[in-house]
This record gives sequence, C-alpha cells and structure tokens, in this order.
Amino acid sequence: MTKGIRKVLGVVLMAQAGLVSAAALEEVVVTAQKRTQSAQDVPIAITAMSSEAMREAGVFDVADLTDVNPSISFDTGQSSQNSSLKIRGIGTVGNGRTFEGAVGVFIDGVYRSRSGMALQDMNDIGGLELLRGPQGTLFGKNTVAGALSLNSMKPSIEDYSSSIELLMGNYNKQYLASAVNLPLGDRNAVRMSVVSNRQDGFLRSRQQNDRTYNQTDRISAKFQWLWDVTDNLESWLTLDYSKSDAGCCWGSVQVVSGPLTEDLKYYANLRGLDFYTADYAEDQRLTNNNARSQELREDMGLAWNVQWSLENVDIKSVTGVRQFKDEQVKGDADFGPAHILTLSEPSKIDFWSQELNFSTSIGIVDIVAGVYYSEETYESTRIFESDTDSNNYASFLTTKALTEMLGLDVNTAPICRPPGQTLGCTALLSMIGAPLGIQSFDLFPATANQRILEDGYYQDASSAAVFIHTQTSFDNGFTLVAGARYSEDRKDGGYDQVYWYNSELAQLIVSTGLIGTAPSGDITTPRNALDLNTIYNSPSFYDEYSSSVVTSTVSGQYEFAEDVMGYLTFSKGYKAGAVNLFQEAANLQNTTYDPEYATSWELGLKTRYWEGRAQTNIAVFDTLYENLQINFFNGFNFFTQNTGEATSRGIEIENTVQVTDALRTELNITYMRAEFADLGDAPDAVRHLDGRQTPRAPDLSAVAVATYERPITQYIGGYGRISASYSGEHWASPDTPDEPTQGPYTLWDVGMGFRYFGEREIDVSLFCKNCTDVTYRTIYFAAPVQKGSYNAYINEPRQLGISIKATM
Repeated sequence: MTKGIRKVLGVVLMAQAGLVSAAALEEVVVTAQKRTQSAQDVPIAITAMSSEAMREAGVFDVADLTDVNPSISFDTGQSSQNSSLKIRGIGTVGNGRTFEGAVGVFIDGVYRSRSGMALQDMNDIGGLELLRGPQGTLFGKNTVAGALSLNSMKPSIEDYSSSIELLMGNYNKQYLASAVNLPLGDRNAVRMSVVSNRQDGFLRSRQQNDRTYNQTDRISAKFQWLWDVTDNLESWLTLDYSKSDAGCCWGSVQVVSGPLTEDLKYYANLRGLDFYTADYAEDQRLTNNNARSQELREDMGLAWNVQWSLENVDIKSVTGVRQFKDEQVKGDADFGPAHILTLSEPSKIDFWSQELNFSTSIGIVDIVAGVYYSEETYESTRIFESDTDSNNYASFLTTKALTEMLGLDVNTAPICRPPGQTLGCTALLSMIGAPLGIQSFDLFPATANQRILEDGYYQDASSAAVFIHTQTSFDNGFTLVAGARYSEDRKDGGYDQVYWYNSELAQLIVSTGLIGTAPSGDITTPRNALDLNTIYNSPSFYDEYSSSVVTSTVSGQYEFAEDVMGYLTFSKGYKAGAVNLFQEAANLQNTTYDPEYATSWELGLKTRYWEGRAQTNIAVFDTLYENLQINFFNGFNFFTQNTGEATSRGIEIENTVQVTDALRTELNITYMRAEFADLGDAPDAVRHLDGRQTPRAPDLSAVAVATYERPITQYIGGYGRISASYSGEHWASPDTPDEPTQGPYTLWDVGMGFRYFGEREIDVSLFCKNCTDVTYRTIYFAAPVQKGSYNAYINEPRQLGISIKATM
C-alpha cells in the first residue's frame, strides 16, 4: 500500500479514536426490498447516497462512483453505449451489441438495458442505491453482480422551490444545472430541471491540429408531474430527454508497439506528423486519431409510477417507455496515424416495460409479489469506408505476408509504401493476377470515402417474470427473508451483409488456399483485403434464443442488540444469453451465446454504536459465476464467449464516524480475489485467462474520507472534504494475453467552500479531483490493422474548478 493511503488512513483512524460528543449519524432510508426501511436493516451490502451526499462527494455522473466505494468501478471504451459498471470485480466487459449488463441499472424503477444508458448527468436525482451481489428476485431484470437504482427528486405539493448551480473548471469545464418545483393546487405539482455539461477532452491529436477527444457535450431535461388523484391513489409521471454530441470515445494511446509500428510511422511522416507511441503518448496524453470522430447520442423516455393504497394491500404499477440512439460518425477505426479505415455505426434501441406488484402483510409476514414484462428492439448498421492510405496499406500488408509465406527474404516496405500509392506492391501482386486476366489489383477501394463493407444487425427481445418476496419477523429478533422469481427470456435476430467490396485479386489469392481455407463461400464470393487477413466474408444469418430460469434469495438476519444486526444471505442470479451479433458469427459457428449464472453467499454484520455516532458494516462474500459471458475484441469484431467460471471472494469493511458535530470520517476497505477458473474447454481466445484476475479487480482497494463543517457566523458556515481512493495492482482487460498489469495508485480529491444561510441558501466551493494528476490505464485493446500493437484508454487527469449554487 502506498505511503499516501497509509497517511490518510492514519488520520482517519486517529480521528475515530479521539471521539468526543457529537450528533448521531443520519439514518439512510432505502427501498432495496421494495419497502421503505433503514439501510442498516437490509441483509445485503448497500451503498446509498442522498443528493446532498452525492454533490458533496463530487458524484455528477455514474463514472464518479469509482471514487466513492472500493468495490465499484466504471469505465468507458470505444463507445459509451456499452460502458462497463463493475461490482466486486464482475461486470460487463466489451462492446457487444446485445450484451446485457452484469450490474442492472434502474432509473425511477425502469430498467436500462445497457450500462451506457446510465452514462448521463445526475439530472435532479434525489438519491442512489447500489446493491452489491446478485439480485435475482425483486428487480425488473435479473442481475448477477448487483443493481444501481437512481431515483429522481420527487415533486412536492407543499412548497415552491428552485435551485441553480454553475460550475466552471479547467479543460474549459462549463456545467449548469437548474430545477424548479411548482405546486398546482392541493393535489398537483410539477418539477422541471435541465443540465448542460460541456468540457474539452483529455487527449489531444496533433494529426488534427490539437483537437481534443473524449470531450463532453451533453444537455438533458426532465419534466415530472405528481398527482394525488385521491387520498390513497398517487400518479407520478417523469419525462426525460438527453442529447450528447462529442468526440467520445475514440481517444486512446498506444502503449505496446508491434512489428508494424515503424511502417506506420512512415505514413505519418509523409504528412509531416509523428506517430506517438508507448510512454511518451501516455505521459503527454497524445492520441493518434486522425479523423474528426464523433458520437451522437439521444436518449428519451418516460417512467410512470402509480401507487394505490387500499386497506390491506398496496398496488404499484411501473411503466417504462424508452428510445435510445447512438451513432458513431467517421470514427478512426485503425486508431493510428495512417488514413486507412473510418467507421460509421448508427444504432437504435426501443424499449418498453410494465411491472405490477402487490404489497401486503399477513400476520408477521410482509409479502411483495408481482409480474413483469418487457420488450426491446435493437437495430444497427456498421459501415467501413476507405481512406487515402487504405489500398496502399492493404497491398503492403498482403505482399509482406505472401513473401514471408513463400520463405522469401525480401524487404517489401520500400516499394510498398507511398508515394507510389497504388503502384509499388500492387506491381508485385500483378505478377499473380496478370496471367489470369485480372486488370485491377486494388485490394480496397482506390479512392477515399468508398464503402468497404456495410453490415446490418437486429434483435427482438422479450422478458417475462413472476416473483414473490417475503419477510417474516419473529418476536425473538430473528427475521427470515425469502424470495423466488421465474423468468422467461426470448430473443431472435441476426446479421445481414448489405455490401462487401470485391477485389478480383483478393478472390484469386483466397481461392489458391495460400492463406488457409475460407470457412464459407466459394470462388465467386466477394473478397477484399479483410479476407486476406483472415477476417472472412461471412454469410448473413438469423437465429433464436430462449431460456426459462428460477432464481431465488434466502436470508436469515438476527438482531443481537439494538443497532446490531447479523445476517446470512444466499442468492442466485441470472443473465440471459442472446443472439451473438458480430460479422463473423456464422463463420465461427457462434451465432448465440448461453446464459450466465451466479450463486452467492454473504455473511454480514451491521452495527451502530457510541450513541449512534459510529457505524461499522462488515460483509464476507463468496460468489461463483458459471458459464461466464465475456466480450472480446479481435482487432475488428466484438464477439461474446461463454468462458467457464469466475469466482469473487472477499471481505468489505465500511466505517463511518461522526467524530464531533463538525467532523465526520469514513474508511471503507475491500479485500477480494476475483478470478477466472476452469477454462480448459473454453475457446483458444480465452484460455489465457485461466487463473487470472478479472479486469479492474485488485486484491486490495480502499476509500478514506474526512469531512469538516462548522458555522462561522450566524448566517455563514464553512466546510471541507478530503478523500483518498487506493487501488492495488490489477489487470485492465480480458482480451490481451500479453498486457502488463496496472500498478497500484492513489487518487486524492479535495473540496472546500462556504454556505450562506438566509432567505436564499448560497453555496460557493472550490474542488480538485485527482489532485496529484495520477495516470492509469482502464481498458486495453488490440490495435486494428496493426497486429502486435495495443492501445489503452486512460483515466481523467487532474481537474480544478469552482461551483456556485443558489437554492430558494
């Protein structure tokens, strides 16, 4: 453990040891079991935060959760659509088109089918609950690693209120959030809010005149209407819309240089540019992106919650309707300085769901039962286009491979590269094609902005479930919790090949068998340079998947004394399989993948002591994941494999102490071993994982926080917060066998400010995130068309800023 984290842990422990008279900790109320109760009474590990606590900790979007709890991480790769939220080392990894999240995301009770759909600003969010471990009964979808539940700030019929916050910082940070609550008579209220969030990217491309990548440019709006129809019937409707237009998420740095690096440097040098690799690229945050890559994202929908309280039963309806659009525009698909490939990929998800649940009590038994149904339609198109170096580079790679295959010691590079353009290597290749009457030797289109391929992907999915969850409280302090859920999932979809550029020369080379036997097609099948690199033209396909599964939860909890509760929880979770939507699925006979299952035990202790001023929660967990789904990138396609097993075992210790009325400290530590196992029968692509830790799962991680707040005058108070987040050594990705591990690091955050309490509350604060400007790698991936090279996404650098918030 680093000296820095030792130091801050020492400060926190000394502060806790010096406890003096102080107010009790605030009670945190959650709805994790679809009933309102204290977080200390729920027999699972929960991280819960109010809107005030989120702002205090600098949680403005889901990505900020990484610095709040040591068991949580959130990363974004090439597309925000499939960002990865992980709990206890397990989460969605990769960019699969139909890959559901291992951690379920629910906003106002409505399931979001991709983790990336939660990558939005916390627009008027009143609180969050993050449940760790499989959630197999109560939520709209089964989840195998946990659930994140976000709830909007509910309109109030009682009072008018409004707030506005302006935040500015380095990298041209401009954040504006505003909300207003309007009571309308005795039974209605509306609440409206808007957030605008802009910031330059943290990576620069000198190939694009220092344009930044991975920037933020989002706007979101929310409208809520609360209607007390009668004294026992309530309707709460939420409409939301968000839009993003930014260069996310094409900015990466090359960290491993393969044998083709020197040749690609040549392409860059011809344009007076450099190829930034290895340590220099990472230290200077330089990306080699040479296209004006954009990601356009639009998310809209509604959540309608209706609560009907009768004499002996409460009935609740949750209706969700959503449309999510994500479009990659002119992405630099080769991630290098040469102008080889660009990618455009529009996609759309239409989703609706309906849940109806009933809550009642029969004697000492509280019961929640219900039904759930959802439908989702997914469709996308993927278009690769040529660029100015496409044909020349393809010719160079092909000639190089053929000469090596024939055992010839010939350096083809000098004659294969520009300025000869379509001459050079194609002249050598013509010796193969000319005798057979082939007139064109282009392996890719000879001019830029021409289609190389166009794919279509689609899937229709439905999910139905019935569930029951009971809580029986006995007089002796023992409580039994039991639940079961029956789920049916059906999916059908496939891949349509719309267009595949045909090169007569590539057709000839494939037909000779020099590069192996093509898995599909015949001599008339269109071929191009991709086929020569064993990414073969694959036929269209359609397939179906269905499954039915029973999952369950059983907990025994015992109140040893007031504010001291122990529990033992067993739970089973499930994540559905799907149609495997990638271009070579038919070639590889991998058109569907199977469900993933989780079996978990958790032994816990939740305590409050020292007159309610201190709290310690301990959870020991052991979870087995079978038929684990992992998404891989092979340099051109994302595909999903069932990989065998993974285990996640460890202990979490969470401490909070109100040391004085002014000083509160927190110390949260997670020690775990999350690793892959039993991969002997898995495909070759994943066997290197056997015995290896899962991505972003260090053995030891910790978060330490100290918060100080006290009045200065009758109307002015001051406050400060310092936190340190430590992460031990770990792997970053599953699909790169030779990647080095990421070394340990500690992130420091500091904030301080003043509050004015008068007719209006005004809050002015200064903040620093990642104050020591630590750099670490979050995701590795194989660099396309550059075999042996690897790129990585890296974390956000130091950020400084000021926030001004007024509340009326």
